[in-house]
Amino acid sequence: MKLLVVGGGITGLAGALEASRAGMDVTLVEASDRLGGKVWTETSDGFVIEHGPDSVINYRGEALHMARELGLADRIEEVASSRMVYMRSGGKLRPLPASMGIILPARLMPFVTTGILSPTDKLRAGFDLILPRKLVPGEDMSIGEFLKYRLGPAMVRKFADPLVGGIYGASVDDLSLDAVLPSLRQNEEAHRALLLAARASRPRGPQKKGASPFRSLRGGMGTLIDAAHKAARESGVKIVLGESVEPGILSSTEYDHVLLAGGVGSSATLLKDHSPRASQILGQTPLSSSTVVTLAYTQEQVGTGAASHGWLEAQAAPVSGITVSSAKWAQRAPEGTVLIRAFVPARLGAIAQVPDQELLAAIQDHLRDVMGVRGEPSMTRITRWAQVMPTYTVGHLNRVEAIEKALESTPWRVAGSAIHGVGLPDCIGSARRIVQSWKGLQS
Repeated sequence: MKLLVVGGGITGLAGALEASRAGMDVTLVEASDRLGGKVWTETSDGFVIEHGPDSVINYRGEALHMARELGLADRIEEVASSRMVYMRSGGKLRPLPASMGIILPARLMPFVTTGILSPTDKLRAGFDLILPRKLVPGEDMSIGEFLKYRLGPAMVRKFADPLVGGIYGASVDDLSLDAVLPSLRQNEEAHRALLLAARASRPRGPQKKGASPFRSLRGGMGTLIDAAHKAARESGVKIVLGESVEPGILSSTEYDHVLLAGGVGSSATLLKDHSPRASQILGQTPLSSSTVVTLAYTQEQVGTGAASHGWLEAQAAPVSGITVSSAKWAQRAPEGTVLIRAFVPARLGAIAQVPDQELLAAIQDHLRDVMGVRGEPSMTRITRWAQVMPTYTVGHLNRVEAIEKALESTPWRVAGSAIHGVGLPDCIGSARRIVQSWKGLQS
């Protein structure tokens, strides 16, 4: 059985590996000159610079399972010290409430005592305990609309948008509840009030103070790409870099199956002439942009600010958040230096579009005002990810169902972030499930 994989990001690599292990004859084509897609680690002068994601969540096991399969178990690392993450609100860095989940802390007292919310904000959030259910079975809505009803606009502005919107590069007012946070529907169904659901989800027994759910790989997430590339080559996958796949390949009889893992734009273009309905629906997915800015300073320039893992912004700022990579992960910067990452999604407006030097100046000014950073950075990197991040708007799952139905009788499948989730575990899992369905056909 011959398989063509279009796209050499984590989705394409995971699919190619799964297929080659099943005995398929696999060709992977990547239009750029490197594999990995948004997973891109640079090492330079002792710095480990992540141009894309720097970690995965440990309770979504697909990425860590893949790392272990590839012999990287001893490279999986936890955050370097107790978790110290802040929210900037009212001009101050305030600690995130202890046991904070994706929206709410699992314990009541950290929520009651946090300085991020005003007494009025907390009172409005408390209405959640008496409000009736909002969601109707089978009807999607935006995360923002749902949370404003249950917890009030302040919770959305100060927690949901920074925490959830920061991951997706979009406002929660634009994101589908069922596609992005289906657990909210499950929580309301089971407990009615989200505050009661958060309390019910509280971990039992002693918990490690400041424990973080995030894991990375020593040497950066690019280590996973390198290991997958090596394993794919050794298993016989033919890898072609720097070439684009033409739409006509989908009508070719050369391949039994085609895995479209190149993202929304690539997949929609390739399907246009062969499955117009799938292409048209897929093309409705909005794409957002984001910029990652990396800066290096000496310890003296940063002072005590380097102890924090960083912060998220709940107020106007030229960034959505800051990560102090050298505090968060071990061996990311030479001794005596501090490595900082700043995130500038398109949803911040004009600042995301300014030239590089203007953007750097704005971020340096912000670091000086918030952290007290002095002087010029010794190293900078700016990585612009333009129109590559899909936004799962309301009704996304219905559109996914329609795409998959339109392709059901064809040898083509769309995998990865285009429709099945933007996180690395989501991308890996979607590619493997598709290939496993083909393995069933093969047997």
